[in-house]
Amino acid sequence: MPAALVVCAALLAAGPAAAGAGAGAAAANASASLGRCNAYSGKQLHNCVADVLDTLSNNLRGGENMAKAKRSLSTAASQLRAAGSKAQALSAIGQCRSVIAAILERVRTPQQISAYSAITRVLSRAAALIQSKG
Repeated sequence: MPAALVVCAALLAAGPAAAGAGAGAAAANASASLGRCNAYSGKQLHNCVADVLDTLSNNLRGGENMAKAKRSLSTAASQLRAAGSKAQALSAIGQCRSVIAAILERVRTPQQISAYSAITRVLSRAAALIQSKG
């Protein structure tokens, strides 16, 4: 059996709990990247945070819930780039946080809860950064 099929079969057999396995590491990397955004303000800050959210989205793997999270992060990144004010930027992050919160209400395994909680912490840090620096 080709190696790709073996890996795919292993992931499918592992089920939803494994779907968010790498999200914690991806969120930790995103959180560290937000630290670099601290050097900016205004539009440059919005663009930096958008880049972090896009990278986070690109590094997530998983099932249907993770696909929703990825879409929401990508949408937030696009809205951040288009934001003309702090209020618009915060709204973009707030909408994304709402999607992740709804997913958190549905997941059951500790690993899934940890994964989506880590994404929520990144979004909270991004919101705090935008709130303080614009």
